[in-house]
Amino acid sequence: MSFDSVEALRQAREGVQGSQYPPFGSYVWRIFDWIWPGPTLMQIFQNGTLLLAFGWILNNIGWPIFVRLIVLALFSAAPALLGTMLVVWKDVAVAAFYMLSLALAFEISSSEPSRRKKWLTAAAVFFLFCGMAYRFNAASGALPILIYIFFVNRGGASAREGLLKISAKAFAALLLLFSLVWVVNSFRFPEFTRLEKNTNMTSIMRYDLVGISVYSGVSFVDGKSGNPVDPKYLGKIYDARHLNITSHNDSEGRIADEVDNLFGRWIAAISKNPVAYLKHRFAVFSEYIGLHDREIFYVTHPNVDENKLGVSHTPNRLTPVLVNYVVSFKQSLLDRAWIYYLAGVLALFSAFVRGPAMRYRVEAAVALGSALLYLAPMYFITPAGDLRYNFWSISGTLVCLVFVFAGHFAYRRDKNVSSPSSAN
Repeated sequence: MSFDSVEALRQAREGVQGSQYPPFGSYVWRIFDWIWPGPTLMQIFQNGTLLLAFGWILNNIGWPIFVRLIVLALFSAAPALLGTMLVVWKDVAVAAFYMLSLALAFEISSSEPSRRKKWLTAAAVFFLFCGMAYRFNAASGALPILIYIFFVNRGGASAREGLLKISAKAFAALLLLFSLVWVVNSFRFPEFTRLEKNTNMTSIMRYDLVGISVYSGVSFVDGKSGNPVDPKYLGKIYDARHLNITSHNDSEGRIADEVDNLFGRWIAAISKNPVAYLKHRFAVFSEYIGLHDREIFYVTHPNVDENKLGVSHTPNRLTPVLVNYVVSFKQSLLDRAWIYYLAGVLALFSAFVRGPAMRYRVEAAVALGSALLYLAPMYFITPAGDLRYNFWSISGTLVCLVFVFAGHFAYRRDKNVSSPSSAN
């Protein structure tokens, strides 16, 4: 449990307050903490939901159970995912609910119109909402799954609806869900009192001002002395891995604690130095997706941070084995998120080259589309390059690869079956 995990549990027990973290995760954790106090049940729920939903997808593809178990084992052992799954982080919860929503929609795709199909659709939308509610930035990744839910529910006259019309309906539904997410994460329930304002964007804007100053050579950062902080000093403390590291590196305490008209100054700095802003954002995003030759940043959190909740961690025999396994891949390509995204794009291209006869290409496009759309806004808003922020994007990409592989296998099998009859 890292600091944000501890904070989520604290608010689950003492009452949600808002500020940096959406409270939805604390509401969910409150239920499991009441049943079994501590992080264990929450971790089992997150990882279990993720793996069971993925297993459901594999089952509906029609693979034998031993193949499904091998794929699930490989998925779980992927070092880019396992390190995050060892910690109670909301990144796993987002992926678990998105995976479950996708599994439900995939089930719907082979179901006849019935009351069951309506219930499955309602459940798919509900769990998608749950995934969105864990992170304010998760909405973009929900759109392809919503489009797919509308797509598999078309029937009769609506079967002739074009993709554009279906996408418009899905986008309208996304706005509605996002509005509900905003309400849930902005008010304390059941009192319905306004929570503290989320401060994440404030921290990101301050971080961006440091980055723009470093890459432009012109300081946009106020010092405690009342004068701008020397860009050379900012260059020494700047770290593209995390805004907190940059803040911690200000050992001389030069940077002012408060900034007047922060948003206006942030906009002005970007307008005057768009290239410097993009260079800074690219530096952070390069850490995010592992597009460098250094060790991958923050691959796991092997302990429980100090807290007043009575939660502690006592390592067992398996702890060092798993942690050492995860850490050993910090320099490996298997920990570099961009490798997965490139593989997903190439695989999806190969699926569409086959044409309409290729099965599961729609599902592969949905999984990869959700993964990459979840990733896209992070170029501009990520505060750090933690590997865990890629969790759903990598998971969705792996699901895409599974659908593509299953499609190619089915294509060859169908071709082999039809070849003898064609020859006759």
